[in-house]
Amino acid sequence: MWTVWANSKITIAITALFFVSGGLACDFVTGRSTDENTLMNIENFSTVVPVNTAGDTQSVFSADGNISGTLTVVVDSVDTPNGLPRFCTSGCAETIYASGITDVLFNSVVKEDLLTTEPMLALSYEVGPGLDFTMLKLREDVQFHGGYGEMKAGDVKFSFDDANSRSTPASIHGQSRAFAALIGNIEVVDDHTLKLNYGSLDSRGPLHHFSLFWKTAGIVSSEVFHEHGSSDMQNIYVGVGAFENEEWSRNGKIVGHAFVDYWGASLGQGPFVEKVIFLEVPEASARLAMLESGESQIAQVQSKDYSSLLEKGFTPNKRAQHNIIHNVSMVGNYWEKYNPMDDSVLDRRRDKSLPWVGDPFENGIYDENSKSMVNSKKVRNALAWSIDRQVLLDDVLDGHGYVNHQPYLSVNNNNYIDEWGWGLDYEKGKELLADAGYGSGFSLDLWTGPSGISSELGEWLGRAWHKNLGINVNLIDTAYEVYRPGLVARTSKLPGINACREENHSNLPYDWAHGFDVSSFSSGRYGAGQEVPYATKTFELMLGELDIGVRKGLASEFFRENRVWANCIGIVEEQLWPFSDPKTVVGWDQRPTAVPNLAGINNVRTVALK
Repeated sequence: MWTVWANSKITIAITALFFVSGGLACDFVTGRSTDENTLMNIENFSTVVPVNTAGDTQSVFSADGNISGTLTVVVDSVDTPNGLPRFCTSGCAETIYASGITDVLFNSVVKEDLLTTEPMLALSYEVGPGLDFTMLKLREDVQFHGGYGEMKAGDVKFSFDDANSRSTPASIHGQSRAFAALIGNIEVVDDHTLKLNYGSLDSRGPLHHFSLFWKTAGIVSSEVFHEHGSSDMQNIYVGVGAFENEEWSRNGKIVGHAFVDYWGASLGQGPFVEKVIFLEVPEASARLAMLESGESQIAQVQSKDYSSLLEKGFTPNKRAQHNIIHNVSMVGNYWEKYNPMDDSVLDRRRDKSLPWVGDPFENGIYDENSKSMVNSKKVRNALAWSIDRQVLLDDVLDGHGYVNHQPYLSVNNNNYIDEWGWGLDYEKGKELLADAGYGSGFSLDLWTGPSGISSELGEWLGRAWHKNLGINVNLIDTAYEVYRPGLVARTSKLPGINACREENHSNLPYDWAHGFDVSSFSSGRYGAGQEVPYATKTFELMLGELDIGVRKGLASEFFRENRVWANCIGIVEEQLWPFSDPKTVVGWDQRPTAVPNLAGINNVRTVALK
């Protein structure tokens, strides 16, 4: 069906105007009303970005500006610290701004039923008429910590250039290659104006790579680099955020005190506490105990503890409006022959001895109807039909969440249709296995990681598939750091819980480009252990398409194909709610985010304590 996508380089054409001067930057739509506070609870959910915005949004917690108390937040990880963008890897790259050490260009916000951005360090984002550059106007009088002076355009350029592997080839920043594709180069026009020249157009707009909502670069001081060099700057955490850093230790904590010259103070945006401490506490039971005892004021807790905390009067903050979608990736299905970026040959081993792996080239030419492709499709679908998602949801998450079928799309999304789900049908599962020649079952290794929800999900699936399909599931509980390299190298053939992870967030806009981590576009980077032609097609066409109707049509095509081929199988959506103690926390303007760092806890500058 997608032979052309498996065997030739893709080209795209820009067909519509991306930005409207003085109006909407882009129009992304999703949404269905629900009784839960997720991003899908808004009837007409779109994303836009302000152009030449006049004025700023005041925090609803501006109060009287008093600063008092110490805020302690307990999370499962504070990630690995690094003050130099090029060495601030995935995790560090987002934590440096989520913790309040520094800020980003735009904040995320919901205004009049729209998921959009509002000014943070940048006041406007205006794309040129040829769609090949953007002008960024920066806020004036933003001060760096430690007496390093005012943030200038050169500092923003440095922060992105140092993270960007196009300009800094040694960069391993969490977004190094994404920036390399998006950003050709950045020019300083004056102290508060930048011209960002595109390497390629990305229809997802500034909400994607320049805001708190998704993954971007925190702004750091170029003067620190010039003074201390690349080695020493790695241990210096100077930003422009509400909290000046005192400590950031791996497996330890992040500590910051209120920055007296914070630019947001005059706008009522905090900080309202004297000190903030993010404390790493891996054990969920320990985090729960610390919240209940008053040792912490905000905590990352397990879904199965939500009910008891609600009964005890603790408050969930749902403003991040984020569910994580748990899934299984059927790793080993590398169906593409050429890299779409440069037409180079992809050297992949397809082990069709594994029941879930197909080889479209087993007959010499690409053929989706080859024996292994047909039979492996039946096997993957048999697994997908044989999950009692509602019972699993109740057992593992205590009912706090939703069943799911498509890992990159919430069932609450207004665009979701029932035909994209599998339902529950053990007999159908058995019939599909028998048709594929596995009526007596087979052995399946499944990576779960060593602990947590993924491990519980793996155990539950293992029992269900063994009981109902006769499949012997061997759970592999190695650390993610052990599992990940095989996914990057495309040598892994080990299915994994939550390996389809780039887009498994309920609040991502429906018409954002889908399929990156199951396509060969992710070659050389993290991928879901699969490279499938329909994902490569939809990702590139959606990325460059400016007509929302066309993008939505391509999204539908992607989800329809995943339902047919069952490459990524959705299980359940887990609601991510940090809890706080209302006896001490009286204000917190949490913002929409799809970033899981620090449990999605953000905008702590607005937290006020009694």
